[in-house]
Amino acid sequence: MNNPATAHLELPQLQAIVRAMYEVAMTDGVHDAERVMLRGFYDSCQQDAQALTSFDDLIKTPFDLHAIAQTFSTPEQEAALLHSCLLLAYADGNYSSAERDKIASFAVALGVSAADLAQLEDAVSDHLLQQISRITNMDALREVAGKMSEK
Repeated sequence: MNNPATAHLELPQLQAIVRAMYEVAMTDGVHDAERVMLRGFYDSCQQDAQALTSFDDLIKTPFDLHAIAQTFSTPEQEAALLHSCLLLAYADGNYSSAERDKIASFAVALGVSAADLAQLEDAVSDHLLQQISRITNMDALREVAGKMSEK
């Protein structure tokens, strides 16, 4: 799978990513951690790109998966969308089956294979585990790792 970190994203792609992330968040109810992550991400992008559309206006836009998929033209951009959605799905501590199904539907619309999506899922899971590996409470770390590996 292509590296999402190498993707060059313009405002339309960033806005599409936020819309897709919000759609994922809504699958099992938007949690505070997800809302904070989304708003912070878009506010930063909005300021950098000098976008006029507010976060609240952006998430009111009806979600159109086909139109979203047409916004991305490179495998790196597609990976960036899926990677961002995966990070959001883990933000509440539970990558639910509903979120998994939603992200899988995005992958299908983008033409990303199930194997490439699984590779991205593993990369995000590994990244998040590395971030918490400094935790001294090993029992808690094992519990989180167990929940993340339950797919």
